[in-house]
Amino acid sequence: MKALDNKVAVITGAGSGIGRALATAFAQQGCHLALLDIHEGNLNETAAQLSRGSTRRITTHVCDVADRAAMQALPELIEQQHGAIHILFNNAGVTINKTFEDHSIEDIDFVMGINLWGVLYGCYYFLPYLKKQEEAHIINTSSLAGFFGLPNQSTYCLTKAAVKSLSETLRVELAHYNIGVTSIHPGTISTNILRAAATKSGSNQATTNKLAGFMERFGMPPEKLAKKVVTAVLKNKMQIRVGIDSYLGDWLKRLLPRAIHRPLQWGFERSIKSK
Repeated sequence: MKALDNKVAVITGAGSGIGRALATAFAQQGCHLALLDIHEGNLNETAAQLSRGSTRRITTHVCDVADRAAMQALPELIEQQHGAIHILFNNAGVTINKTFEDHSIEDIDFVMGINLWGVLYGCYYFLPYLKKQEEAHIINTSSLAGFFGLPNQSTYCLTKAAVKSLSETLRVELAHYNIGVTSIHPGTISTNILRAAATKSGSNQATTNKLAGFMERFGMPPEKLAKKVVTAVLKNKMQIRVGIDSYLGDWLKRLLPRAIHRPLQWGFERSIKSK
């Protein structure tokens, strides 16, 4: 996009973490915001923070992105409130830290519903509104996990790889309409996604909380990621990797497509034996 000032940006998962950082960064660029999250308290907190001293129009929408009917109804409402929709961030995401065998079908539905169907619904239902603009952009949050499979993250890796592929397809199909599409691939970012995973039934809470503590201590602040996303939208980049681990993961998978999985297998087998 040539400029972001006075553009209307829709952001899912805006109540915390990457979503809140994206909302802040794009508000600073002059965007009006339609913020979505399933947690009303977190969503209102984000809106309150952004409203201080700002003249930008901010609306909040409590919504489960896995709810097809709710996602179908939202674009018209947002367009009525803001007059247009220029940018869509499909950012809401969850994970469960379990082996595939230990997943229930409900677990799979939960992760697939938010991480994949939420993105599909966003792209599908908002696309007609984006096409009305002279230029528009879609940003889909994938992950380092979109490059290769990680143990105890089967559903997360599945959905993030699917988001990467979907984004690449849409980029080709929508270029004709001057709609850019970018997938973002964060590595270790300091967010609460693993803290939330620890509350899911059957998760190894001790291990998950240990990993969450590592992310919170050593992960990149989501604000740094958000700045990179601003640049990616302005330059219409197809893909951005965020963090050294994301770059390494991508290149190692390309250079050592089989060997990269051996240390993962070794670590997983060791963790089983230690139980």
